[in-house]
Amino acid sequence: MTETAVDHGVAQRLPVERRGVLLAAVLVAVLVVPTGVSGTGVALPRIAEDLGSAPGALQWVVNGFNLTFAAFSLVAGSLADHLGLRRGFLVGAALFFLASVASALAPAIVVLDIARALAGVGAATIFACGGALLSSKFEGAQRTRVFALFGTIAGVGLGFGPSISAAAIGVVGWPGMFVVNAVLILIAFGLAVFSGVRDVAHAERPPIDYRGAALFASGLALVIAGIVQSNTWGWGGVGTLALLALGVLVLAGFALAQRRTANPLLDLTLLRNPTLVGLLLVPVAGAVGFVALLTYFPTFLTVVWGLSTTTVGAVMLIMTVPVIVSPILAGRLAHQGVSPRLILTVSVALYVAGAAWLTVVGVDRTIASIIGPLVLLGAGFGLGVGLVDGQAIGSVPPAKAGMVSGLVSTVRLGSEAVVVAVYGSVLATVVSGRVHDLLPASLSKHVVDQAAVATAAGDLSTVDAAVDKSVLAHAYNGAIHPVLWVLAAVSILFVLLVAVLLRPETEEPQ
Repeated sequence: MTETAVDHGVAQRLPVERRGVLLAAVLVAVLVVPTGVSGTGVALPRIAEDLGSAPGALQWVVNGFNLTFAAFSLVAGSLADHLGLRRGFLVGAALFFLASVASALAPAIVVLDIARALAGVGAATIFACGGALLSSKFEGAQRTRVFALFGTIAGVGLGFGPSISAAAIGVVGWPGMFVVNAVLILIAFGLAVFSGVRDVAHAERPPIDYRGAALFASGLALVIAGIVQSNTWGWGGVGTLALLALGVLVLAGFALAQRRTANPLLDLTLLRNPTLVGLLLVPVAGAVGFVALLTYFPTFLTVVWGLSTTTVGAVMLIMTVPVIVSPILAGRLAHQGVSPRLILTVSVALYVAGAAWLTVVGVDRTIASIIGPLVLLGAGFGLGVGLVDGQAIGSVPPAKAGMVSGLVSTVRLGSEAVVVAVYGSVLATVVSGRVHDLLPASLSKHVVDQAAVATAAGDLSTVDAAVDKSVLAHAYNGAIHPVLWVLAAVSILFVLLVAVLLRPETEEPQ
């Protein structure tokens, strides 16, 4: 008998009030973890001031967390089967706590990068074990309500990450956001212990595909490393191309190994289902149209508009509040008979409209002009995140539901890691080019190079006094427009793919 089955049978043995404590523990953790995805971008300019503004190292503050979160999501469920769900949750929370403390105390950017990567491992374990714990202790309609709350709180964490981080940074500086994370995850740890939940022994433990886990994690790491380092080595540099080629080769090896493994991390035959593939493309589109901007648009507000960190957090609420409201709207529309295909296609189409509209931004500080596009971007993400998981799980046989749930999380997080890395690298490259074009030739190459690096990092405090900072603001503003048009164009492609792949089978002649 599996652990889930045993736990369902003893669900009533955990008193109602203790189940409430367990729910609170998981929800606090689920609130904190997504801020690591969305909230760190607000802190990058301040981190650059203290620890250095080298673009590659600075991008790893974001990408290191995203990478390990994505890579370990695929294997965290298997690890939980061996550790036990309670023990796995506590280990993940402890690792996330220690990594957050190390991040707050980091004396150098490399230390911070390593700490953020460790936090991603803890985050993956928390999500895998937290969701499974709730599934094992709640049943029927109550479980449905609990998971609706689970998804909503995760959306709140992602959506309000920039604002939460900005508030903490405004009080005690950039380490403040990591201190807040550490305190909240410690509360979650304590609540989980107090709940009294216990692990149930397995009659049989499925083996972990360690080879598959190693190949997937290392392949994804190599690809993202190549993308991040492209800003330093150049997209045509030997090092960049070598990392990218090796990463793709390792991922191809992962795919081959999964076909030959009795207990694969991922059953690749699932990808023959066009509906599932279409659903998986929705979070990829969200990474392109929403998460990349959620991470790096705060830097635009800092460099071009000169807004304080606290004000940036308030402005980003325009983009994130719809993430909380839209899932409710999507659920109501689906309940009233509106096709999920239509809802999800519209959600992706909103990225096109939002990114194109956002090109109205300029060096003049006109917050009113960006309300419309930011609302569209947030609404698009919220509509999609409210439906994809349930639709994806429902598109496959029940025996594959757990694997598909992990696959959706991996695709969501993996695409965010890759897209954020590509966006950050491309934007830094374009910004650097614009700075070199606009600064006068009378300045030394060293001064111009340093100004280009600082502008891309959002840290103008280290720029030489001889440099006109208004020129740097114009350079960043000029760089973001073509990047926004690229985001809009890529989103159009996703609109077409999602609309075609999600065509219901009932439309076919009987």
